[in-house]
Amino acid sequence: LFPPPPKNKITLTNETTIVTLLGGYQYVPIKTVKPGNDHTLKPWMDCPAFKDHISKVYASSEFKEKAKSVWPFFGAIREYIFGQPTTLE
Repeated sequence: LFPPPPKNKITLTNETTIVTLLGGYQYVPIKTVKPGNDHTLKPWMDCPAFKDHISKVYASSEFKEKAKSVWPFFGAIREYIFGQPTTLE
């Protein structure tokens, strides 16, 4: 119901009053697309500029240094993440 009734409460036929959570707050319905069809926040999907930028980041000395420094952590968790990659790339 929009707008919601005061405090969004309903009285049933047995005179029980039900008030929704948070004192009547209503969630706004949102329609989305399936994740496989949504490319809005996926710059890695065939974007030459993004691929070029990532190549430069991976080649930088700062990235290589950071990747080397986190290797002990990634090595320690490898058996707990069930085959997922343990790199920064």
